[in-house]
Amino acid sequence: MKTEIINVTPAMAATWLSCNSSNRTLRRSTVEGLKAAFKRGEYVPTHQGIAFSTGGVLLDGQHRLTAISELRDGSFPMLVTRGLSDEAFKAMDIGVKRTAADALRSEDRRLVETARLIAAICVHNKSSVTPTMLIPIIENIKRHHDALLAFCPTAARTWSSAPVRLAAVMSMKNGVDVDYVRSVYRSLVMSHFDAMPPVAQSLYRSHVDGRIRASDTADMLSRCLIAFSPEKAKLTKVQIKDSTASYSQVRVVFGWTVQADDAPEKKKAARGGAAKGVMQSDFRTDFC
Repeated sequence: MKTEIINVTPAMAATWLSCNSSNRTLRRSTVEGLKAAFKRGEYVPTHQGIAFSTGGVLLDGQHRLTAISELRDGSFPMLVTRGLSDEAFKAMDIGVKRTAADALRSEDRRLVETARLIAAICVHNKSSVTPTMLIPIIENIKRHHDALLAFCPTAARTWSSAPVRLAAVMSMKNGVDVDYVRSVYRSLVMSHFDAMPPVAQSLYRSHVDGRIRASDTADMLSRCLIAFSPEKAKLTKVQIKDSTASYSQVRVVFGWTVQADDAPEKKKAARGGAAKGVMQSDFRTDFC
């Protein structure tokens, strides 16, 4: 078995993919996410790379190679291992995937979860979200997010979910009284029905009755933005005509914190120092 660092180009990646005969089904969403990360300059070499069997069959790296092969140019240093036994394929990718919180070494997974939701909304594609992308978002929301959880650290399956926390943070960033937002959030999480304003009581009842679902992120975000608004505190019924409008609000408030795929090279370079060592550890299963 031999391992060496090789600068992989799109042409080289395309050639190596012809040796791909035993890998799992290609996931296009994963490929598009990796392409976006490569374009943003977030790639750094790690111990994870490309692997070939003794017979020259590609065992590991099809998603990375596919992403590189579809780029117009570039060169990406990767560890390339040759001479693995065919049995080695069975042992690949069976570990526990690292989350973005693991990659960023953050103890507050809920903060990272909220930042990841913001990024997914802003880029329209969850697969293109990387830990590096989350850094400026986390820096932007941390103060308000910490204030929210310091007031109510308790977790509840629905009411402390990422869409609810995002609505609370957005409200505070938009100038809504912090104490009001935190008190409504706490009353929902703790199920203190009598402490809720009428609009929050209506929201709570709708969930209990099964009329709204926590899994419907856009709808829950839209309703919570209303529930955290003091001007709408006396509403006893909330109707949402277009739940996706809440996503537009997220993009207005946080869009500037999300790195676009076609961002200038100087922005990539400026971000490189802070992000070094972060990017790839969240992609153990994404990078083949």
